[in-house]
Amino acid sequence: MWEQKYGIINCHQALFEYNQFIHSYFKLYKRYGDVLLARLFFQDIKNWSLRNNFDVVTYIPASESHLQARGFDPVYELYADIFDLKPLLVKVDADKPQAQKNRIERLNTPQTFSALPEFSKIQKEQRILILDDIYTTGRTLMHAHDIFLKTGFENISTFSLSR
Repeated sequence: MWEQKYGIINCHQALFEYNQFIHSYFKLYKRYGDVLLARLFFQDIKNWSLRNNFDVVTYIPASESHLQARGFDPVYELYADIFDLKPLLVKVDADKPQAQKNRIERLNTPQTFSALPEFSKIQKEQRILILDDIYTTGRTLMHAHDIFLKTGFENISTFSLSR
């Protein structure tokens, strides 16, 4: 859809299909703040990381309000023990959380990311991986992808635990 509608090619991979188990997992992990659940898929993610090589790995950061409400950044915690994560993006709050939006509202969400100063230190020819926890419509990852694309990066991939 992203290629057809916007002319953007995104190389995305996910480990698991979104199903009732994954839904329950994220409910306990994110909504109820069971941060220890970040380790549940450690070996699966680690195995994937050993088969795929990137120069720079970054992630979809929590907005300040979500960080304060949860007390941790769920995407960071999911991947921090596996990848050398570079915080390159900052996210401002959207009108309401993605989880509370329908498909059309998600796709119409305006850009919520901007680059941190560290972003300028990354070389354009480096292979970039952007991590997220769940890929629903792809809007969040594509907004992050756009930040890299518009500044001249060409080798950008995205990954999520579930899609």
